[in-house]
Amino acid sequence: MCELSCANVIMKVVEKARKKNVRMAVTSLLRRLACNEEYERLRKEVNKDLHKKILSMRAESVRKLEVGSSFLDMDGLIQVWCFSGDGVHLSQEGETKLSQRFIRWIIATHLLMEGSMD
Repeated sequence: MCELSCANVIMKVVEKARKKNVRMAVTSLLRRLACNEEYERLRKEVNKDLHKKILSMRAESVRKLEVGSSFLDMDGLIQVWCFSGDGVHLSQEGETKLSQRFIRWIIATHLLMEGSMD
């Protein structure tokens, strides 16, 4: 049941940040080229559980007009060429791609928060 405990630990951190009115983006667990099918199955389960929990939390935040959290799915973004030679760590290009995605999220949520204050 590692997949459930991993998601629960992550969600506890998200909940603590939410109580402090901090915006937070949770990314999907990244694939690893050097891992087996069991890792991939567990990774997908954790991502599915996290996504579901973050969406539920977002819906509650919208109803209460609070700062929300987001789930950023990186599966379509991070391609094979984004990894370094070890198949686990991101290359410079992969880090850049990941960073650009975070920057877009920061800008979008900042604009959204500014608009809700008007």
